[in-house]
Amino acid sequence: MSFGSYLKNQRESKNWTIKELAERLGFSSSYISQLENGTRNPSHKQLAVLAKAYQLPEEELKKHWTEGKIQKVSMEGNYKFNISDVGERRVHEAASKLERGLEELRNTISSDDAYIKTPVIDALSADDLGTRLKEAKEFFFLPKNSVPVGHRMFGFRVDGLSLPDAGILAGDFIILDADAKPESGDIVVIAIPDGLVMTYYHERGDYLELRPETEGFKKAYHLKESKVVGRLVYHVKKY
Repeated sequence: MSFGSYLKNQRESKNWTIKELAERLGFSSSYISQLENGTRNPSHKQLAVLAKAYQLPEEELKKHWTEGKIQKVSMEGNYKFNISDVGERRVHEAASKLERGLEELRNTISSDDAYIKTPVIDALSADDLGTRLKEAKEFFFLPKNSVPVGHRMFGFRVDGLSLPDAGILAGDFIILDADAKPESGDIVVIAIPDGLVMTYYHERGDYLELRPETEGFKKAYHLKESKVVGRLVYHVKKY
């Protein structure tokens, strides 16, 4: 869900009109509409004012604002282009804009201790996951209040594993929780005797049933011979 859609849902759940909220904030109705339809994004400094106006916890609003930024970059981020086609001036303008965006994100993170440094690994393994997490050289930040205490969260760029039925394809970025207990219907990466597979988690008695079925794998495996590597938490689509 985009940050604008989140704000709109919160307003409508309280049965407020855009005009009423605009008066509460001291902003114009058109500005509120632009926030909610995603054509404008509030700055980090405006979040405290918005949280008070929407009667929301500030940390919750920050979490959705951060997730909205990640989603927006993932949907608009096609950075492959031919320099000769766009011209040197346009390249410098794009680079400058990207640097300003990164600086804003760095300032947000460095000025607020509400984020957790989370590793990104380049290969999944059930046996040495702990070692891979410790040796990670790439990281991203998650809102601290979105990570259960004691849980190991990590990112992974989908390569050999995918789940087309869920729209998860090669090149997408996923975030997994290594310590979450999966429930029926959750998407998990799991190690079974035939290798690693991404699937919907379904227990049938003492067996794990693969859904959808994966070529080269049996349909069901005993739970004792299956080990969950991580439960899917976030999926960032590559376009």
